[in-house]
Amino acid sequence: MTATSKQPLEANLATIAKYFGLGEVWDFQSTPGASLTFLATTDHGNHFFKFLIDTALDEVKHGLPFLQRLEEAGFPATYYLKSPDGELIYHSSECDAVVWPQPKGETAAPSPAICREVGVALAKLHQISSENLPEKRHWLDASYLSDAIEAAVEMYGTERLSKTLKIYESLKDFKPANLPQSIVHGDLDLSTCLFEGEKLTVLIDWQEVGVGAALMDFVATVIGFCFIERWDENSYLGAHYYPEFYQALYEGYNDIRPFSVQEKARLNDTLQYVGLIQPVWTMLLWQHYHPEEEMVETNTLYWRFGLDKLTLPVF
Repeated sequence: MTATSKQPLEANLATIAKYFGLGEVWDFQSTPGASLTFLATTDHGNHFFKFLIDTALDEVKHGLPFLQRLEEAGFPATYYLKSPDGELIYHSSECDAVVWPQPKGETAAPSPAICREVGVALAKLHQISSENLPEKRHWLDASYLSDAIEAAVEMYGTERLSKTLKIYESLKDFKPANLPQSIVHGDLDLSTCLFEGEKLTVLIDWQEVGVGAALMDFVATVIGFCFIERWDENSYLGAHYYPEFYQALYEGYNDIRPFSVQEKARLNDTLQYVGLIQPVWTMLLWQHYHPEEEMVETNTLYWRFGLDKLTLPVF
């Protein structure tokens, strides 16, 4: 809801449900980990209601042409509900919002079979034409990392980012824009893929959708699926890399869209490059997520996952 919204949540949900032709809202609950998103039971089944503020509204608007392209291709993604008038975004002086049906399926534990399914789906996504789609900022685009590192240096100085900058400098000849481009999801992991058994039903959370290097999207998915982090009650115990998950993901992907010679040659440069993106993003938002902790660059995903020591094989 907007910062100035005067109506209670129940009234806003009821108004939005009526706008999209869903009838009455019978019950609702907040969605853990998803800001201002509610799962509501309506006359027409269960639907997610997401209230949009500031950048969230812009992200939805900029992502609509990409989702339309996926829908035209019949790709298994979550799509926003249309109102009877054909509108995808509810707008009023009280709030802006989008709605989508609760998708079928559940999150799954990682396994070779699950990773193969994800590899196949990702390759099919990368085969959908990206021609004539608009520019959209996302964290796998060609300029995100350079801009983010510049902002992090301004925030922390070069000494506190010395290891990050050394890795980034070693990749100065790596140009993501020179790799084959495609529509990318940007954030595939166990939380953004739903399954019925071992059958993938839908990919969700398209906030980072855009056009970028297909290989970067693949490597981001490797990071999302091929590591399992371990914790005890008091501390982080590290992340374990599963080569059998990687091989299944790789083979599933290449069964549909074989990597080019260029992509195979750049696979591990891409791992290093993409591996820095989430840590640098974390550094920029450190105070928001870790207000009581000092920012230490090696206490981020790149080093916790041992990406500095990992080499991905080509099959």
